[in-house]
Amino acid sequence: MRRSLIGGAALLVCVFVAAAVVLGAGAQNPAGVPVLAVGDSTHVIVAGATSVSDLAAAGIPAPDELKIPKGAGRYDIVTFNHAALSREMEGGTLLLRVRGTEYLAEVHRMNFEQIDDDIDSYEGGRIVGVGESDVLLTTSENGLIGSVTLGRETFRIEGGSSPRARAERSASPLHIIYSSRGGAGWF
Repeated sequence: MRRSLIGGAALLVCVFVAAAVVLGAGAQNPAGVPVLAVGDSTHVIVAGATSVSDLAAAGIPAPDELKIPKGAGRYDIVTFNHAALSREMEGGTLLLRVRGTEYLAEVHRMNFEQIDDDIDSYEGGRIVGVGESDVLLTTSENGLIGSVTLGRETFRIEGGSSPRARAERSASPLHIIYSSRGGAGWF
């Protein structure tokens, strides 16, 4: 009898552990899928990082030099093809992928400057079919900053102040994408 109680308890523990693993995996982003991809010009370097050691393991030189926002519990490190992204946004629509689901965003270029300095801001955008949405992006020759709000969640895109070792080898600086959900669950 005692042996069957121990075996039953062990089986119950195994069931709980398996359920926790399955439920935890459902809350996480599939490997390599960024939390937010902007247009067809997003190149994922690291998806779902939680620490500088994740970045070092991915081969990012001097990862401690990146300016990771304090509220970002999980984040993606990406680069962009800025010329392609600018061309995509000029058409007034932009494809966004949030955790792999595609959305079409309408964006409107702001015309508040008298000079062409290759810095363009797009605001007042919304995601087609999503009532509570907003898109605000500013692009330059090699930078992108902004936010995308989808329902109650806001995704932020910030420059990562690429380490010198990377900046010397690449024209595309690293960017950090993270969610307003911070470290709660997956993004």
